[in-house]
Amino acid sequence: MIIHDLKESSTLNQFQFEVQSWIRLIEFLNQETTYLKNRLSEVIDQIKDRENLALAEHFQNQFIVKDDVYDHIMHDLKKQSHKWKEIKSFNSKDAQEDLKKTRKNLSDQIEFIERDHAVLTKDYNTYLEALSLKN
Repeated sequence: MIIHDLKESSTLNQFQFEVQSWIRLIEFLNQETTYLKNRLSEVIDQIKDRENLALAEHFQNQFIVKDDVYDHIMHDLKKQSHKWKEIKSFNSKDAQEDLKKTRKNLSDQIEFIERDHAVLTKDYNTYLEALSLKN
């Protein structure tokens, strides 16, 4: 019984650790998006042609979407963190299964967000590099 309780406590502690790590990651990605938006505002006045202006608008829209995604996932992470801190007993199979599903779902979302952010950043930097070559 004691070993089982320790395992459950360890599982909850590990989940809380992961959630806090994910929160820090999303905070970083949010800061990074702010940095990218600031860079866009610096170069936008230098853009002369419509095609590059349309691309700038595309990236600006993508950054707005990312802000919204980060806000939503941050809300979900904090909600889950609070929910699982309140759990006093982890004995039921339903609670264990719920935690397992929640962890998998959040993990998949974070993985997608990380990949998506990396692709957007790469595309954006390629765009900025192309702009600097034209000037």
